[in-house]
Amino acid sequence: MNLRKKLSPKLLWLFVPLLLAVGHVQAQEKEMLSDMWVMQPKDGMEQAFAKSFADHIAHRKTLGDPRVWQVYTPVLGDELNSYLIRSCCFEWKDMDSYDKWVMEKDPMKDWNSNVDDKVAHYSHYMSILDMENSHWPEGVSANFVGVTYYKFKQGHGQDIEKALKTISDVAKDQKWPYSWSWSYPVSGEYGMHLAIAYDNYAAMTPPEVKFNSLMVKHLGSEKKAMQFWKDWSDHFETTHYNIYRLNKEMSMTDK
Repeated sequence: MNLRKKLSPKLLWLFVPLLLAVGHVQAQEKEMLSDMWVMQPKDGMEQAFAKSFADHIAHRKTLGDPRVWQVYTPVLGDELNSYLIRSCCFEWKDMDSYDKWVMEKDPMKDWNSNVDDKVAHYSHYMSILDMENSHWPEGVSANFVGVTYYKFKQGHGQDIEKALKTISDVAKDQKWPYSWSWSYPVSGEYGMHLAIAYDNYAAMTPPEVKFNSLMVKHLGSEKKAMQFWKDWSDHFETTHYNIYRLNKEMSMTDK
């Protein structure tokens, strides 16, 4: 999704200088990104927005949009009328080629004519994906995604880096039965997101073998595991959790 041709006061741009959360993001051979727009329809226009948006996505497909856009809506909280439109995964250089595609195919003509008048507010975000510590195999069913945001305490980046690697290594080695992804916002607060994929609500039921049991096995004792989690929680000012549901009618299918 690219709305650069629509220079509206209500459009909130969040492209600011890059903030790298922790060291291992820099260590990746190449940075992989995700792109997300958050839109809120005008009051009373939710259904009209959803229909117009779905039609616009179909139009983009006929134009050969090189990205796959998926739409999620929050399950919890007080902003249930928000739509999160996300595409993943690409490199920085792909931003240039996507801008070129937008200029050549002009998908914004249809957007401005049929969808924009139904939108009350736009926000735009980008994230850097931690590919090394994530586990998200191709073809994962993510009808729901549980997302935890961790706001870092200043000066804790290196310790978080080490602990996060331990957590991810244990999950991979012990075959934790979930797919997950760590990411770091390009702009905004000093923090990170953990996204876990679920096929349905039933899949959110905690597994019989709790993750702490895996950590006890890895560290060698309950006491060491308790200290690990205490140290982990001390790295963050706050955490926040929400669940997001995939809207298949408004999303693109994988190419």
